[in-house]
Amino acid sequence: MRAWVLAVVFSMTLSAAEFDHSPWDRVLKRFVNTKGEIDYGGLQKDRADLDAYLAALRAASPKNKPELFPTRSDALAYWLNAYNALVTNGVVLKYPTKSVRDLGFAYGFFRAKEYVVGGQTVSLDNIEHDTIRKEFQEPRIHFAIVCASLGCPFLARDAFVPRELEKQLDAVARFFVAEERNVTINIAKNEIVLSKLLDWYGKDFGGQSGVLEFVKRHSNEPRRKALDSLKNPRVRYSGYDWAINDPGSRK
Repeated sequence: MRAWVLAVVFSMTLSAAEFDHSPWDRVLKRFVNTKGEIDYGGLQKDRADLDAYLAALRAASPKNKPELFPTRSDALAYWLNAYNALVTNGVVLKYPTKSVRDLGFAYGFFRAKEYVVGGQTVSLDNIEHDTIRKEFQEPRIHFAIVCASLGCPFLARDAFVPRELEKQLDAVARFFVAEERNVTINIAKNEIVLSKLLDWYGKDFGGQSGVLEFVKRHSNEPRRKALDSLKNPRVRYSGYDWAINDPGSRK
């Protein structure tokens, strides 16, 4: 009996010490629709949950409070949510805008060191390239982080959480490759047209052959059969749409 009580207390202590992503989850559910469009204007008027989450990000990260992030999934879920929350806030602060490319010279929106996580000032590029890509070596992250543009994946309406992270990453990957705009299979032309993301970050998948294998592995059965029917297909990459992903943008 005593051992059971101690186990319960220990479990409750661990739960209490976990980093809380619930404010960000509420933001996503309230201000992101099923088309992946973000109501930046609405979020400007009601920032309470976003501000609470940004304050939590400023105070703690896997780098300065590792005890809050005991597993790889804890850390990766943090960085994915942090990136998305900071991008969203960056747009909210300057909305309306037609594109994040208008928010800084030469992609300055992503390169400016003006975001604080765990007491450290970083850029969005630092988070994406120096932390997420470098430390985790996980290609599915490219369908989880969203740069506020129509060419991006849809922003998920659920915060990433450690216990569900593997399922969540698989889900965003499957959703991405199922979209015709990201993977177009033309059997008559023996051709595949892929999202530019899969070109820019092809090495994270192991090159073009790795990209094609990844796409096939995460495709549904009909699309997998269509891919299998191609013989040494021509691979092209579509242009990238940098227009802002606000309400009505995905008509």
